[in-house]
Amino acid sequence: MTARGFYVRTARTYWRHAGYLLILGIAVFVPLGLIDALANRFAELDPSDLEQLSDLAAVGLVIGLLAQAITSLLGEVFYAGAVALALAGGVEAKPSSLTSVARRLAYWRLIAVDIVFVTATAVGLLLLIVPGIIVFTWFALAGPVVELEGAGVRAAFRRSRRLVMGHFWTVLLVLLPITLGSELLSGATVDGFHNLIHIPLLSDWVGEAFANIVLSPFYAVAAVLMTLQLSRTEK
Repeated sequence: MTARGFYVRTARTYWRHAGYLLILGIAVFVPLGLIDALANRFAELDPSDLEQLSDLAAVGLVIGLLAQAITSLLGEVFYAGAVALALAGGVEAKPSSLTSVARRLAYWRLIAVDIVFVTATAVGLLLLIVPGIIVFTWFALAGPVVELEGAGVRAAFRRSRRLVMGHFWTVLLVLLPITLGSELLSGATVDGFHNLIHIPLLSDWVGEAFANIVLSPFYAVAAVLMTLQLSRTEK
């Protein structure tokens, strides 16, 4: 139950299931990376260009941006849930097929958990940062709890806080550095692809997809392993 122990187990689990995690990441983040890249291109348009769009084009732009937000969220939800289902039987078990995972995911509950979690953390960070870090740590395991224990949205948050109680610093010292490190590496990766590929849309697409495929498993695996371990310890 040490931070170092979880880092070691996360790295070993990532390595053991690297093929599955990367294939899953490709299936999820390559198409979503294109949508993100298109949205980025629209976001960087000059306001005068937007004024020249026809009403129909403007509506299409709004729909596209909404679709981007929804599908990006769904991609993260699918990925985190898939990892939870894959590791539910233990790190030695063979992961379920992608089609089986897709059928079993509790999409709407996971989406609701993600929205509440991100919103609560963001509001907490605005309140002098410390409340945001506390909220992040208390409820970081809510997503895995939904898939691993079949909990509802409210029950998942309550369960996450109960699991974290007594292990607050361990959870914080594992998940927060992974989150911050992934964000920094993701930004650097996208910038690197901008230097390698001089077509803006293509560089955004490849950079976003590559960063998510490689980095997303670390947080997902760590959160799932902590949920499994803390659940066993509680019993």
